[in-house]
Amino acid sequence: MNTNQVILEVSNLKKYFPIRKGLFRRTVGYVKAVDDISFFIREGETLGMVGESGCGKTTTGRCILRLYEPTAGTIKFRTDNDLIEINSLNEHQMKAVRRQLQIIFQDPFSSLDPRMSVKDIICEPLLLQGIGTRKQQIDRVAEIMARVGLDAGLMNRYPHEFSGGQRQRIGIARSLILQPRLIVCDEPVSALDVSVQAQVLNLLMELQDEFQLTYLFVAHDLSVVEYISDRIIVMYLGKIVEVAQSDQIYQHPRHPYTEALLAAIPVADPRAHRQRKLLEGTVPNPANPPPGCHFHTRCLYAQEICRQKVPQLVEIPGEQDHYVSCHFYEELDLKGFVPVKSAGLLGLETDA
Repeated sequence: MNTNQVILEVSNLKKYFPIRKGLFRRTVGYVKAVDDISFFIREGETLGMVGESGCGKTTTGRCILRLYEPTAGTIKFRTDNDLIEINSLNEHQMKAVRRQLQIIFQDPFSSLDPRMSVKDIICEPLLLQGIGTRKQQIDRVAEIMARVGLDAGLMNRYPHEFSGGQRQRIGIARSLILQPRLIVCDEPVSALDVSVQAQVLNLLMELQDEFQLTYLFVAHDLSVVEYISDRIIVMYLGKIVEVAQSDQIYQHPRHPYTEALLAAIPVADPRAHRQRKLLEGTVPNPANPPPGCHFHTRCLYAQEICRQKVPQLVEIPGEQDHYVSCHFYEELDLKGFVPVKSAGLLGLETDA
């Protein structure tokens, strides 16, 4: 790996939420939302992050932005030519870095303040950072609204006057107003109709090319992630189980959980018949994860060592940037899924 290309480096990140009970609210345990994960993002790429609800995807993104303070680990972000440890910065130092780190939230309805006009919502980051005069700020809002496909003449309206897709464009405009370098996209299309999803995804890809953006794209829809991502991280119960190039993940998965996720992708052709290896049981309690491999309670290939020993995340020999956490990755013959990138998202190629 060329470290000159790395814009974000996460090492041994943990985020535990305390469980408090009783009259005096004593801490009786911890929910291990993110449990010792490490990864990097190269400048200009889109790193997808997938997994079931509760696996720690959103928590990871918010720890990177320090919306949540990590329990342990380091987060390094490249400013100028140096990787600085942002989770050790004080509030004043972090404020300067926040101009380069932004987020697009999942829900376009609850993430916009209904009491604020669109102009004030998009302009708020400029006010907090003390950038420009009032006229310069309004001009910048008009410019960025036009770029995301919104009529600048509507900037004095309120969020309830817009559709879901338009609201998400407002959220995208807000994230772009400070000209960031890295954006955490926290399931930005999961609340939208499929046709609108395609429009927003195409818009995000256009903006990435135009402004040289880097994305951490969090989602649970694998067809969406494959469409936009260069590399993909698969998470399960707070841990990373596989990392690889998008095509490698879909065509040659090396972890049983990845295979199960791919088998769950719906096929558009109702006449198609597929043999699916369905997972049994439910996701274990993150406050009391199982010993050994966290996935062994649902894995079709689990053996005794899986119940006792935690597998390490290792790079697969001969496959660059392909990492897997499984004791038997060399022996298993897992089935992939035909990628949809060449045909567009679910067959949709819609202009943004």
